[in-house]
Amino acid sequence: MKSRTVKILYVIIAVILIAGCGKKSQNVFIDEKTGEKQSVQIIRFDRELFQNPQPDTETFLKNLQTKYPEMFASDLSDKNYLQMIEAFITDNYLLDAQNTVQRNYPDLAFLEKDLTSAFTALHKQHSQTTLPRRVFSMIFGPAEFSYCFENRCYTNGDYAVVALDIYSYPQIEKNPYYNQMPAYMQQTLNQRYIAPDFMRMYLKNVTYSDIADVQMNPDCTLLDCIVDEGKYSYILSKILPDYAEHEILRYTQPQMQWCVDNEKVIWGYIIQNRLFYEKDRSKYMSLTAEGPTSKPLADSPSRVGHFIGYNIVKKFMDNEKISFDSLMHITDSQMILNKSEYKPKK
Repeated sequence: MKSRTVKILYVIIAVILIAGCGKKSQNVFIDEKTGEKQSVQIIRFDRELFQNPQPDTETFLKNLQTKYPEMFASDLSDKNYLQMIEAFITDNYLLDAQNTVQRNYPDLAFLEKDLTSAFTALHKQHSQTTLPRRVFSMIFGPAEFSYCFENRCYTNGDYAVVALDIYSYPQIEKNPYYNQMPAYMQQTLNQRYIAPDFMRMYLKNVTYSDIADVQMNPDCTLLDCIVDEGKYSYILSKILPDYAEHEILRYTQPQMQWCVDNEKVIWGYIIQNRLFYEKDRSKYMSLTAEGPTSKPLADSPSRVGHFIGYNIVKKFMDNEKISFDSLMHITDSQMILNKSEYKPKK
């Protein structure tokens, strides 16, 4: 049963999340083509999929597919696919996972409001901003932990999905399908990190999809890498002003405090080891990759290079006061560093 259930994960994962507006004026997203007010309305696909046992499961699932075709990777006339879906929604561990999700997220109004506000703020700077046609919540199910982590949110501009089970730690940790997630990843898998994660992915996959991914450039230096990530973090801090910096950077409060207290130590390590212009990623990966720490900095959280990159961009924008779009289209990370006049706090 478990192997069949694992297969379903990759088949049913084609989902995403968003839309647009709230009652307060600052949360109103106006569609430029129609002039209509819009608001984010998240479709609780997780809840609909795991409804109480149906007398005719096949008819129930086919009706659901008609209603939400985005959520199904194949037609349910394929008996093998139908059986996999049936196994997925009757799996006891997944039923338990959905119960955990329901307890953690009985209502998603908080997320709809925060995403609406973010899109409204983004639209003021990037007028081409549009909302995905549909936004879904779902549960991911069993899979290799790094795959779950990387795909906890997905968006392509048309529809979007957020996997609520992956944002249900620590409550879901005892479920056998979820106990492989490392502790250092679990720490930021709760409701306060959904909106920042989702909007970061939206910025990369939709808003600025025309901008080359710095990470794909074989000549990418550490400076290029951290400044690029710092741009996204800076924009997030402006469009999600009710979120703390540690949530934007995906740290816990103690982790963020370590970075603040050791900013000069991080900077010194980079300078002393001549890493800013290093192109060999194996030499600086410990400063940008997920992990329990940023080796060899004792007691540090992971990705401390991104903390420095964010501060560089923040100082640059304080000095230059240019638009989001202008910032994102600057390809010279050295120029951003120079004009930022950044120096770590003593």
